[in-house]
Amino acid sequence: MVRAFLTFTDWTARIAQTVAMALLYCFCAMMLAEVFSRGFLSRSLAFSWEYSAFAMCGVFLLGLGPALQHGTQVRVSLLLSRGPRFSRVVDIAATLVGLVLACLLLEAFWTVFHASFTRGLRQSSYMNTPLAIPQALAVAGAVEFVLAMAARLLRLLLGLEPELAREAEDG
Repeated sequence: MVRAFLTFTDWTARIAQTVAMALLYCFCAMMLAEVFSRGFLSRSLAFSWEYSAFAMCGVFLLGLGPALQHGTQVRVSLLLSRGPRFSRVVDIAATLVGLVLACLLLEAFWTVFHASFTRGLRQSSYMNTPLAIPQALAVAGAVEFVLAMAARLLRLLLGLEPELAREAEDG
């Protein structure tokens, strides 16, 4: 059961990473189109700023879980250098606090998404985008972050390596 959960979280992190990467490419394409349009057509694209903001939100939030899984998060190594046992306790405590904060983040994003979805709220702009669409990206990113934090805590408690090994990623 534990292995199935860890495999599931690794799989969802890979999906989130792929979607975040696609959104980043879309963001870049929209900004290049905006620069081209302003430079050569002397007008702004109606959708570029709004959708670029939505894409960047998705990139940041969907990238949280994979970043944690790959060990690219910012860490304070001063406490972690005080010995293996102390380091493990600090790492478990920090991960537990992170999991609680990730759950609060998920609850906040879910509340906003649910309100937008049930009320049919739309972006007050030319595009009139239903807000539930970009907010769904935020909820998905927050879910992935909670899963990644839970998997990290579980790995730490079981004495496993909390981050994926580089060899396993390339193979």
